[in-house]
Amino acid sequence: MTSQRKKTNEEIEYGVLIANTRELLKSRQGQDFVWHVLSICNIYGDHFTGDSHSYYLEGKRAVGLEILGLLEEVDKTAYAQLLLNKQKT
Repeated sequence: MTSQRKKTNEEIEYGVLIANTRELLKSRQGQDFVWHVLSICNIYGDHFTGDSHSYYLEGKRAVGLEILGLLEEVDKTAYAQLLLNKQKT
């Protein structure tokens, strides 16, 4: 008899997050929303200001990188598809 390990609440919540993100990316509206959030995060921008504002900008960038990681886990081509969609508009 094999024992099955019970999933933790964190694992269950992460599974729901993955499923929700997958659903979000199915619609153009969801893709536009994700693109907007990534734009706010300015992941490719210059974040050095010479003062403490750099920390704020790096915090925004860190959120954007987390979102990119989530997109990659859901679908390795999701970010590339977002880029292609934006070039078409």
